[in-house]
Amino acid sequence: MTTLRTPIEARAWLRRHGVTISKWARANGFKPAIVAALLAGRSQGNWGEAHHAAVALGLRSPPEDGEEHPLAGTPRAPAQAVAHGTRSAP
Repeated sequence: MTTLRTPIEARAWLRRHGVTISKWARANGFKPAIVAALLAGRSQGNWGEAHHAAVALGLRSPPEDGEEHPLAGTPRAPAQAVAHGTRSAP
């Protein structure tokens, strides 16, 4: 198991390498505001894109290998609908 970083440690890691939050976020496919919120402690990265960014930064543990995704087997997961631009009107 990998040791998790704190937001302060993750910021220091980026700083040591001379990488801005925005540059890291864009290079890894995340919105800079989400990554900034994680590193400022305004978000814990429990859900969605913030969760994926937190895992990539080493702030949260990734799911166990082979663990079934909670939406596996659903006819159409909400995240897929949004990602493909087919979100229905409220």
